Amino acid sequence: MGYLVPNDLLQEHECPLAVIKCVDFRFRESDQEFVAKGLGYKNFDLYAWPGSAKDVLKNNGFKVSFINSIITVSKNLHQVKKLLLLWHWDCGAYGGSKNFSDAATEEQAYNKDLQTVKEMLAKELPEDLEIIMAYSKAVPQGLDYIVVD
Repeated sequence: MGYLVPNDLLQEHECPLAVIKCVDFRFRESDQEFVAKGLGYKNFDLYAWPGSAKDVLKNNGFKVSFINSIITVSKNLHQVKKLLLLWHWDCGAYGGSKNFSDAATEEQAYNKDLQTVKEMLAKELPEDLEIIMAYSKAVPQGLDYIVVD
C-alpha cells in the first residue's frame, strides 16, 4: 500500500466557493488559511495559475477555458455560489514588487486589474455566481488579506 490519507469528503459533491489564485508556493498555505478562517470556507474548488486570473485580461483562450471550467465543473457539478479572485503581493506576473515605484502603485495596479477581470468575467458567467475579489499584502507580521468591494 502507498501513503494513506483519510478523506471524509469523498461522498460530498457540493461546495460553496471556487478560488482562482496564483501558483506561487510562498502563498499556498496562507491563502488556504485566509479562505478557511478569514472567509469561513473550509471546502472550495481551487484553480491555481501563474498570476491568478491576470491572463483573463489578455481576452484569449485562457479566459475561455477558465470560464468553461468554472461553469461546467464548479457551478454545474459542485453547485458553487461564489468565485474568489485572489491576487498576492510581489507577483511575478507583474514583474514583482520591484517593478512598481512604490507600494501604493502596486496596490492600485492590483485593484484595477481585479476590477477589470471581475467585470470581464461577470459578462460571461451565470448571473447568480457572485464574484469576490481579494489580495494579500506583505506587512511586518506576515500577510494582510484585503477584500475589495
